[in-house]
Amino acid sequence: MKAAKMIKTAALSASLAFPISALAQEYVGWLEYGDGGEQWQDNKARLQEFGEQFDSSWEMYQYLERQAGGGDDLDWEDMADPEFDWSGIYTRTRGGLSYDPDIPPNQTTAQLTEQGAAARQRKIDLLNETGGEYDPISDCRPPGHPRWATEPFLHEFIVTPDQTWLVNEMVNDVRRVYTDGRAHTSPEDAYPTWNGDTIGFWDDGVLVTHTTYLNAGQYQRGPQPDYSDQVEVVERWRKVDGINLEADFWVFDPVNLEEPWYTRQAWIELENDDHLLRIRYWWCGENQNNDIIVTDEGTSQFPDFDFLDDDAAVSNDESVQRLGE
Repeated sequence: MKAAKMIKTAALSASLAFPISALAQEYVGWLEYGDGGEQWQDNKARLQEFGEQFDSSWEMYQYLERQAGGGDDLDWEDMADPEFDWSGIYTRTRGGLSYDPDIPPNQTTAQLTEQGAAARQRKIDLLNETGGEYDPISDCRPPGHPRWATEPFLHEFIVTPDQTWLVNEMVNDVRRVYTDGRAHTSPEDAYPTWNGDTIGFWDDGVLVTHTTYLNAGQYQRGPQPDYSDQVEVVERWRKVDGINLEADFWVFDPVNLEEPWYTRQAWIELENDDHLLRIRYWWCGENQNNDIIVTDEGTSQFPDFDFLDDDAAVSNDESVQRLGE
């Protein structure tokens, strides 16, 4: 049951390996987004500073695990509680294609290294020269993580005592979070993949995760920054009310980031009383649901994917036409 704390093999190993220097860190729990105003900006600054206390994502994750006493030991009876009912079809609430939902997609709050800033500037220069936004997944590769958080397609979240599945309709993408106490794949057996290897634990209704072994990529198309194959992510997920899911993300990347990059991501459950919305098979290379349009400048684009508007999935850009028209 969730009232009991678990000390399973991975949690015990983490405790034994916990760095003594991190024991004095200041804990910052869940802070409310509210209306996204001044109070949120203060909360956001505290959460950013919280991440900056740690030298690595793993050190931060171990710290959170210690704070939670190893995590809650859940069973199927707990799944009936509202905080674990993540059922339904969701869409991203705010931010569009910006990794930080609080700013436009042509800006960034990431503190970039010299290498990271130079890579971003090259994409800005390309955009200014050609009018087209660079996107490495234009060849139909998966978006990968941490870009996963920004993809504007339908999402589904499946919670069980031992695993949580984070499902994105785009390219049939599933992130599996193992909460059964297992450790990460051993380094000698691991290799980078699009979504990496994710383990986690529950702490009073909050899902805390750590992801490693990721491929390099960029946070979104256009002038969004790059991340390297050394990127790792710590997340805290919470059902904040009956229809809203929010998550704290701290991204660690020594190649491109001077400091961990904190953002608050959010999804909202869509009305679906008639059950017409469902996660469909979605593959970029060959898919009758994949309506691609071409702009007057000759670049390709997808229709708008704002499922909160009445004209959802219909482009409002008069300069575009569907391929074949």
